[in-house]
Amino acid sequence: MKAAPLKATITLREDLTPSLARFEFDLEGGVSDFKPGQFLTIGLPHPEKEGKTLWRPYSISSKPEQKACMELYIRLAERPVPGLFTTMLWKLGVGDSMDYKDPKGAFTVNHTEPDGSEETRRLVMIGGGTGVAPFVSMIGSLKDAGCKREIILCQGASYVAELGYHAYLQGLADESEAGGHKDWNFHYMPSISRPTEATNAGWTGHTGRVETLIVPGDDGLNAAERIAGEHFTPENASFYICGFGAIVDSICDTVKERGFVARKEAREDGSYDIRFESYG
Repeated sequence: MKAAPLKATITLREDLTPSLARFEFDLEGGVSDFKPGQFLTIGLPHPEKEGKTLWRPYSISSKPEQKACMELYIRLAERPVPGLFTTMLWKLGVGDSMDYKDPKGAFTVNHTEPDGSEETRRLVMIGGGTGVAPFVSMIGSLKDAGCKREIILCQGASYVAELGYHAYLQGLADESEAGGHKDWNFHYMPSISRPTEATNAGWTGHTGRVETLIVPGDDGLNAAERIAGEHFTPENASFYICGFGAIVDSICDTVKERGFVARKEAREDGSYDIRFESYG
């Protein structure tokens, strides 16, 4: 007899905007030792098929060391048509439960080279919209582990209110700067794509879609490279990209032109430089 699915109960819901929310869940089976960057699959009764469950995977934004709950950062799917799953999810709140499956996924931080030696290249993370979620998990866990590798996070959103985890990430960047980037070397680069909108008034940071942060300027360096102080090469940088498919494809194409390769095009020794997770 098939075992009954485990339940995830909402313990916190924070709405950043009418279509963006952060959920914390208490998992019936407890928080497993997942790897930062993996996703949790949650399920709700299918609204059109009696007895069936509608499942959706979402990147985990909490870190494995956080055993009290598991956190997801989710957008309400509204276009081109309302999403069945998120329409139901948006009607739920604290105390409501749903089914879940244990975390899975291969979008995780690489710590070793194919020959077994330690991976030391800087991590360039690029996340659009809710694509920042796996990086929040990765960065928090890397900091706890005492990671010394340079980490550059490029985060994109249309509006300031949609910069999920902005205060947390800025705090980590400020801590890094205060310490001279020695024990903790983290740089945070949020960018707003609609800076002229009234709701973005007062924004003084980067502007443009997130992919523009890795497009070279007149000096030959892109915005992220100016932070690093040198050109990115396959020898000194590895890319982690998450977001909508078209954005991920665009970023991959840009970095591939500079000699970086993805897993499918791995070199003879098994090495590669681009890891990505796309959705939508």
